[in-house]
Amino acid sequence: MIYLGLSGSLIYAEDIESSSVYTIKPGDQLLITVFGHETELTALVVVRPDGMITYPVVGDVKAAGYTVSKVSDIIGERLRGFYKDPQVTVQLKESTLGVIYVFGAVLDPGQKRFPRAVSVIEALAAAGKPEESADLSKARIIKKDKVIWVNLEKILKSDILEKSISIDEFSSDELMMEDGDVLVIPYAERITVIGYVYKPGQYFVKSGISLMETLALAGGSFGENADLKHVRIIRKDGSIEIVNIKNIWANDDKKKVPFEGDSSLRLSTDVSGYYCIVYPGDSVVVPEKEKIRIVGTVKMQGQFPVDGEISVLEALAMTGVDEESNLKKLIILRSTGEKVNVDASKIWRQGEQVAKEKIRPGDTLVVPAKYKVNWNAISVSLAVFSTIYAILFR
Repeated sequence: MIYLGLSGSLIYAEDIESSSVYTIKPGDQLLITVFGHETELTALVVVRPDGMITYPVVGDVKAAGYTVSKVSDIIGERLRGFYKDPQVTVQLKESTLGVIYVFGAVLDPGQKRFPRAVSVIEALAAAGKPEESADLSKARIIKKDKVIWVNLEKILKSDILEKSISIDEFSSDELMMEDGDVLVIPYAERITVIGYVYKPGQYFVKSGISLMETLALAGGSFGENADLKHVRIIRKDGSIEIVNIKNIWANDDKKKVPFEGDSSLRLSTDVSGYYCIVYPGDSVVVPEKEKIRIVGTVKMQGQFPVDGEISVLEALAMTGVDEESNLKKLIILRSTGEKVNVDASKIWRQGEQVAKEKIRPGDTLVVPAKYKVNWNAISVSLAVFSTIYAILFR
């Protein structure tokens, strides 16, 4: 692992133990040897909380705050009274490196160890690349006594490494991280899109976008079944708005497209008219169109999506009629339970009168068959009756 120094220098983790920049801390383990006297003068010692170590012959020696070379010199000087020109070696066997924590939208979250206090940029670099969904503008450093908000997005866009610019300006005391500090990289808030769209799901955004852009993220509306007249926006605060975008592309110039919705949320644009703005934390629901049901003697029975109430003629056009359809005795079964009889046999001559009866979402249109005389069945019945009569009464 490579650490980026405060002035742009690089410090390799494997070099920390032998590096003269490392200062010994309480809790560190030191291996002390003297060349030629390994048997009696080799010792593995732990730096006590008071910063001292105890070593044979010389007793207590201060180690905390010094480099390993400095401690080596101190011990060597004290041994000179007992040994001729002692060659002392001090090695850092185990270090209590400072531990910071990086959580959130990063590639490698968790504990990170450093030999010293580090800048927030170094801490982020140690946790790997931020995820695409990271909101670096709202990062925060959690210290023992306070929380510091940091706009890392601004810092990372400054081309520091490409221009070899010192990052000292981003390493103020306030932005330095010490043992026990926590760096949190939050995820950007999401817009949720569900219903009749091609790709329902959650989409990360950092600011408000238009309703049309929101639907575009979700792949657009799902065919004719999507009810674009009643798109629902559920706001972060729980309020609900119903928006009609059915005719958003109606005008060729696309400059003043009629838009139904909360006028306080309209945004005028150069190209696409008035758009409703969807903000992070909001949800968009594209509902299914309500349907009518058409059954009976028709070419195609079933349920048919409608934008609202339609005429009987429009309903018959959807399903198709044939020679057996009895248009004189149509029946509309309302969703409320009401039954309405409709004579559409003279629809071409009395169209206005027939059009008064509307079929509403949830209604069922029943198209019965014409009554036909089955002469074959009648002749068979008469023949049977004649035979029985002849047998009984001759």
